[in-house]
Amino acid sequence: MNEEQQASPPPPDENNAAAWKVMWMCAAFIPSVVGMACLQWKSKGQWPFLLVVSLDLICSLAGSIGIVRGMKNGALRMFLGFALSVFFFILNAVIVLFMGCSGTGRIAP
Repeated sequence: MNEEQQASPPPPDENNAAAWKVMWMCAAFIPSVVGMACLQWKSKGQWPFLLVVSLDLICSLAGSIGIVRGMKNGALRMFLGFALSVFFFILNAVIVLFMGCSGTGRIAP
């Protein structure tokens, strides 16, 4: 079998790659939505906080890994993935903190 007859993989679709990156970016901000929903609970305990922090960590890691997945340079991919994880984690925490302090989205008694 010569090289012309071998099946070559199709070229990567740039639009599809961009759509996946947007999807991973949205996945990184899921904890903000969940955290804002937890602000409206009247009887709060310890578990909503642990739920949101755990979800924030998981989604931040998954989102950053998904965003840097196509990069060729391994060292840059590792550094950028770690930096994005920390950035998403802190940004989600700040969003929920500011929403909680401002009282936006709460139902008045």
